[in-house]
Amino acid sequence: MDSRAMIELDRKPFKERLAFQYSMYLKEVEAGYMVGRQGFGPVDRRMKYKDLNSDEFNEVLVFGSNSYLGMSNDPYVKRKVIEAVESYGIGTGGSPAFSGYTKQHRELELRLAKLAEHDDAVLLPGGYMANLCWVTGLMNRNDVIVYDKNSHASVINAIKMAGVPFYTFDPEDIDGLEPIFERIKSRAKPGTQIFSTVEGVRSTDGLIIDLRRYIEICKRHDIITILDDAHGIGTVGKTGRGTLEHLDLLGQVDLRMSTCSKAIGAQGAFVSGSKEHIFLLRNFSYPYLFTSGLAQPTIAAISAALDVMEREPERIERLHENVRYMQDRLEQQGMRIIRGESGIIPVFFGEDGVVRKLNKELYRRGLFANIMEYPMVPPGLERLRLSVMSTHTREEIDTAVDMIASTAREMGYL
Repeated sequence: MDSRAMIELDRKPFKERLAFQYSMYLKEVEAGYMVGRQGFGPVDRRMKYKDLNSDEFNEVLVFGSNSYLGMSNDPYVKRKVIEAVESYGIGTGGSPAFSGYTKQHRELELRLAKLAEHDDAVLLPGGYMANLCWVTGLMNRNDVIVYDKNSHASVINAIKMAGVPFYTFDPEDIDGLEPIFERIKSRAKPGTQIFSTVEGVRSTDGLIIDLRRYIEICKRHDIITILDDAHGIGTVGKTGRGTLEHLDLLGQVDLRMSTCSKAIGAQGAFVSGSKEHIFLLRNFSYPYLFTSGLAQPTIAAISAALDVMEREPERIERLHENVRYMQDRLEQQGMRIIRGESGIIPVFFGEDGVVRKLNKELYRRGLFANIMEYPMVPPGLERLRLSVMSTHTREEIDTAVDMIASTAREMGYL
């Protein structure tokens, strides 16, 4: 189904949508598209996957994992998790507001806050919950939010939940923020606070926005800024502290949200900021108050991954070297890409539906990658999204590029 048909389907009555979408799902399973795929074994450069219509697990070369630094299968990290299980057991037994909060949680929060030169932080089960946490915990209907049009779906859902008035902006046009803020202020009631959020490393293409200019404009208008750095931590910055370190802007945003499930290789997320802002989240944000605290093995995994990042900054440089090498190889093969500085490389092949067919064939030949289609990206900007790891070898990169190029040529897409 192309993007226009999906837009039309969204307007149909519920039962009609349900019947059509489920029938489409069954057709995709039968056709062998990667719906409901199951993995087996540790997350690494090579993994075993199976489709719903198959009983066999097949090994594939992985260029679709967010474990950019290879932490998910790191021996030191795994050893620390095993030690934590033996010392602390499995779950925390409750939410952080009640029983699910320990000395280990507190130490990790402070450590994560320091990554952005912030005072404090709160831990959440995932990035989705973290965005729900700060929107619903800090804002009410008297406030206004101006959000990056590329913001994660969780930000948009949180805004709907909070009933907060909102505006969007294009991060490619940072100067366009000025008239938006001025218009809001001219109409706002006394006491209205304007918030604004932006992605540091853009999840769709790996590009980094002009964050310095963004901060300058926001400060001039007394805007509370929240940086989404989910794809920045561990992938940019000399020591992996993210977009703020990369651009020499540590301590310059009011809050930062990031995840522990990408370069850190574990699970969970956090929001860091001033003592006052984090106090509000810790005491008045329902997603934090009424969700079980992160399990002790997860706390150990995150802490151990941070140990490795501190001890081995060369992992981040190896990631950058691999990204540059793969970008060069893709361009040499005549492919259209966007060159970013993180671990994400988008590759474009033209018309709607092409990337899905191409990706299915790549998977059949032994390469696992991700695609981005509407509604994740606008119609006409569908793409193969490659995720590079610092642990990938040059041979593996060459294999992946050659497979993409030869398959695309055979199918008439290149």
